[in-house]
Amino acid sequence: MGRTLIVDTSALYALVDRNDPNHAAAASFLRGLTAQDTLLLSNHVFDEAMTLAKARLGVHVALQLGLRLRNSRIMQSVIFDEGMEMALWRTFSQYKDKAWSYTDCASLVLAQVRGIQEAFAFDHHFGQMGLVKVP
Repeated sequence: MGRTLIVDTSALYALVDRNDPNHAAAASFLRGLTAQDTLLLSNHVFDEAMTLAKARLGVHVALQLGLRLRNSRIMQSVIFDEGMEMALWRTFSQYKDKAWSYTDCASLVLAQVRGIQEAFAFDHHFGQMGLVKVP
């Protein structure tokens, strides 16, 4: 049985930007995953990754990333339902003392709902949330 991890924008961006300091680590980690492994991609992270890639690297890179994510065998898209959106708002409202983005809070909610402990991420906020960042 494989691993199931949350995937964050920081990891997705590192994969497509060769100048990102985490590019090599992200690419190596992704190559090391097996067909039994699953990366959970929330609609919030997908949105953020598309927006960031387009703003920094251009529309063609963003479109290429989007196609790769949508066609990936190990990527599982998760669309937040109304209950998860309500939990997201509560989480975002609860942690006023943190610099966590709305999307960071979405990842935390997804991890809690699915019982996931690991995140493919480079963002230090995931450590603050109690999740294990990999690689």
